[in-house]
Amino acid sequence: MADTQPTTTRKIGTAVTAVLLGGTVVAGALVGQNTNANSLEPTAVKALQSAGITGVDVSFKGREAYLTGQGATDAQLQQAKQVVEGIYGVRWATISGGGGATPPTMTLQPSPPPTDTPTATATPEPAPSTPEPTSIEPSTPAPSETPAPAPSETSTAPTTGLTADQVSQINNTVVTFANGSYSLSAAAKQTLDAVVPLLAQSSVNVTIDGYVSLPHPAGQETADSTRRAQAVANYLEAGGVDASRITVVGDGSANPVGDNATYAGQAANRRATLTVS
Repeated sequence: MADTQPTTTRKIGTAVTAVLLGGTVVAGALVGQNTNANSLEPTAVKALQSAGITGVDVSFKGREAYLTGQGATDAQLQQAKQVVEGIYGVRWATISGGGGATPPTMTLQPSPPPTDTPTATATPEPAPSTPEPTSIEPSTPAPSETPAPAPSETSTAPTTGLTADQVSQINNTVVTFANGSYSLSAAAKQTLDAVVPLLAQSSVNVTIDGYVSLPHPAGQETADSTRRAQAVANYLEAGGVDASRITVVGDGSANPVGDNATYAGQAANRRATLTVS
């Protein structure tokens, strides 16, 4: 009996310690969630006001946004959803209550090519070449007995603040979109997160080209491709890139990189690209 009592006491002490530690972890998680909500909600409200959207309320649970608007139209709610999803740090936005429900994603089924006449496939144009960083050597070197050393590939160009490797990384960034979608997916935001800090800390100008795949509703190619490019631009601005350095271009179905007669080719063509200058 003398050995039983200390063992029982130790077991009770261990259980109490586990309960206290569990409560601390849960409380810490709740505090982190509230911190995300408290920091993102004012930013979302300001972004909606800047976009001229009224009658739409936004609230957060962690990094997830919830939109409501009793007096708002479906178009206003969809526009608000796109603006909020473009804020740096927001995981996704959901429309709940008021207005209309989120419209289903438009699915465009490609028509099979005729068996007797093959479908003409546009030859993909080469991807835009990577602009060379501004040379730090004068066009006409001053006479010197010792020639100046050539700049290394990783040297920083003083007019841009980016290295050649960083310029190449930005120019090779491609963001793809789901069929009928003009909002950034979680994967697209993760892709942009790798280059947003580079653009924000530099002084370069960036052109964003948006594209659509075929078939596409007639007369909507330019407008819809511009919407995709603008979604990327909004995300860059939210990450600290000056809007005056961003140019948005809607290229419609031009410059396809895939065969529009296949699903894989269409998925590759629904994209937005970045080019710095």
